Amino acid sequence: MEQVQVRDVGALLRECRREWGERTFLARMKPEDLYTLAEAGVVVRLSRGEDLVVEGERDTDVYLLLSSTVEVTARSRDDERALLAVRAAGDVIGELAALESMARTATVSVRGQFPALAIRIEGGVFLEALRSLPSAAVLLAATVARKLGVATRRRIAYTGQPACVRLAGVIAEMAQDYGVRDRHGSPRMVIGVNLTQKEWGALIGVSESTAYRGFRVLKRRRLISVGYANLAVPDVPKLRAFAYPGHLAGAEDPVI
Repeated sequence: MEQVQVRDVGALLRECRREWGERTFLARMKPEDLYTLAEAGVVVRLSRGEDLVVEGERDTDVYLLLSSTVEVTARSRDDERALLAVRAAGDVIGELAALESMARTATVSVRGQFPALAIRIEGGVFLEALRSLPSAAVLLAATVARKLGVATRRRIAYTGQPACVRLAGVIAEMAQDYGVRDRHGSPRMVIGVNLTQKEWGALIGVSESTAYRGFRVLKRRRLISVGYANLAVPDVPKLRAFAYPGHLAGAEDPVI
């Protein structure tokens, strides 16, 4: 991890904003609040494979991910690394450790093709800044609630479901969180997170070959289209309806 000297943080934020999905934490924040948070930290650059946070460590740094993608992994009972999630530019990383002063529950590593830029903020400084930014604090709470809601929905909806249904759910979630419209006014969302079929399989707990068959079903139903280094969803609500039948299809997150 290398600290980067930036003369104009505002210009950097404006340049990176093009990579952020419209529902990400950074994209939804007020520009003035984001600038205040950015000024409280330092800009860092990480190469592919470098860790932002490490499972079991007790640091509380928070990262505002400006570019690239990261993978979230944890050790399983047989000491293998399990892929839990993929986060993309515009997301916030490490907020739970700062909020709860708890040991890291997972490792987050850069997986994108290009180096990742992030703003690293010491946990105490991050929380102090949020006290003066009430709208950002509410947005962070909503972001944490959504991540927990996604985990809850997967547990409820995926039990006993075929791979194509589980895959549809993960893709719908990524389209909602990180998708970028391919043109103004279009419902088609492009996901610039270039995962292998083995990685997609790992996210839903199936083998690479099973994930491949799941993709074939979704493509045959025209629920997704696959291009070079991206995946597109023509109609996110339709994909969600396939993944989450009944009341879960129309709800972004379960209310409990």
